[in-house]
Parts: sequence; C-alpha cells; structure tokens
Amino acid sequence: MWRGKKNIFSVLIAALFFFGSVFAAYAAELVVDTKFVTEKEGKSGWVILDVRDAKEYHEGHIPGAVNLGGMGAKVLRDATSRAYTIVPKIEKILGGVGISNNEHIILYGKAHETYENTVPFWILEYLGCNSSNLKCTVSYYDGGFERWVADGGKSETKETKLPAAAFKAHVVPARLATSAEVLKVVEGKEHAVIIDARTPAEFEGTDIRALRGGHLKGAINIPVQKSFDPKTYRMLPLSEQAAIYKNVPKNERVIVHCQTGTRSTWTYLVLRQLGYHNIANWDDSWQVWGSNVKYPVEDEQWYNFVKINNTIKAVEKLEKK
Repeated sequence: MWRGKKNIFSVLIAALFFFGSVFAAYAAELVVDTKFVTEKEGKSGWVILDVRDAKEYHEGHIPGAVNLGGMGAKVLRDATSRAYTIVPKIEKILGGVGISNNEHIILYGKAHETYENTVPFWILEYLGCNSSNLKCTVSYYDGGFERWVADGGKSETKETKLPAAAFKAHVVPARLATSAEVLKVVEGKEHAVIIDARTPAEFEGTDIRALRGGHLKGAINIPVQKSFDPKTYRMLPLSEQAAIYKNVPKNERVIVHCQTGTRSTWTYLVLRQLGYHNIANWDDSWQVWGSNVKYPVEDEQWYNFVKINNTIKAVEKLEKK
C-alpha cells in the first residue's frame, strides 16, 4: 500500500518539477538578451518589432525588423482615449505590418526610452499574447538597439515589409485596471496591492501634474527608476528586482500606475518577469484620477494656477528684455 502511495507521490513531485521548469523557462523569455534575438532572427514564425520612431528605424535597425510607422507607445495609443477603447484600431495596425495571432514577437526600442518601450509589451499582453487566449507571444529585448550594436549585431536601413496578416485580439481583462476597479479598492470594497511607480515628490503631492497632487489610500510608492541601471537602462538582476518588490505578495491582485500609465508599464514587465500573474496596469492613472474631484486623494494638494500663470508672465517679460 505504501509503495503505491510512494510511487504516486514521486510522480506528483516529478510533475511539479517538470511544470515548474516549463514555467521558469517561459517566464525567463519575457525579457531576452542578444543571444536569444540572434537565434530567432530570420526564423519563420518570429517577428522582430522595432518600436522606435520611424526616422530612427530607417537610419538603422535589426535586420528583418518591422516598424509601426512611428514610436510604438504613440501609435498604439490615442491621446484622447485609453488603450482598451481602440482595440479594433490596434488590430488593424498590427495586421498591417504582418503580425498575426500566431506570431512570436520580440520587441525592442531605444535604450533610454525605457517606459515608452514597454507600453507595446503591456498592450500586446492585454490583447492576449502570453496567455492561453492566443498562440501569440511577446518578449522584450532588454537594452534596445544600442545593446544590439554594442554586442556586435549587424544593422540594415532597408525597410522590411511583411505580407499583411489578420490579428484578432482576445483581450485579457485582468491585465488592465480601470478607475472603477481602483475606486473599489480604495473604498475597501475589493482587495488589491496598488504600486505607485511615480517619484516620491509626485506621491507626496509636492510635484503636481494634474488638477490635484497626492496619492491613493494604501498605495505603495516604489519609483520605477529603482529597477533599472541609469547608465544602460537595462533591468537590474532578478535578485535585486526581487529585493525591491519583496513586500509585494505574489498571490495578491497587483495594480501598477504612474501619471499616464506609461512608466508603470515598465513596472508591469518587471513584476511579470518576477513571476507575478494577477497584475494589471492602470491605464487612466493619475492624470485621470487627480483631475476628477469625485475621486478621493491622500495628501491632497491643488495645482496652483495663479502661481504658474505669474511665473509664465515673468518669463515672458524676461524674454522681451
């Protein structure tokens, strides 16, 4: 009897080890290096997506890479709308450059445009990549085009045009936090850990970039700048990342935000790389919350329009002199 139980136990342990290994390998591919990109370059089913400005793309890019016709963070967003309202538009853009539901995407940008580079990563995950909803996967090449050149990678200026494809999103709602959800968390009606990726000054309300400054009740301030090297703009080693977010439980719902939902996409990627699953980027972020007086704010500070207007007038007088 015991021998049978022992065999079952051994099988379970082996299975857990196997699936744990599979997950570890999968998680590691969310953020990739030059060797990984080189191995996939030119292979069928793999698309290298350059999310830099079109001008920079035409001046030199990774061979075979496609470009969206502009910076990915801007092309896949709308200044007056949030990402979740323009899914059909995004589907058309992705399909237009040859990205289908079955592609394995490696995206890269300009090294110092850290946050802008991760906006497309989050959007693609929201659309269903890296989930059971789609075969599509997306990886982030850490270090961008500068790293590629520094590591001896070849570049080309010829534009790559792939045959048009059909991209149909299968949205993962949990990867997006709405202001309605955040309000429920703040009011204690739902539970989630909220990470504010802004600077301490923004969090404390002394740096006001909306109608009001301050922060959400219960939010944890972990500035996004803590998680990358300020010289190379590459992610810090996983051990250091884990130490930064050690007080954020992995079994909880986690919502990340900043001022515009841009910087926080970097935090989103970092936490995904660390193995967090139930995580969302709050696309509205503080620009919406802080400018709507119906939402509660901790350490509330109001934008001083009189002071700013007087400063502008003073500067204009100096310019005339």
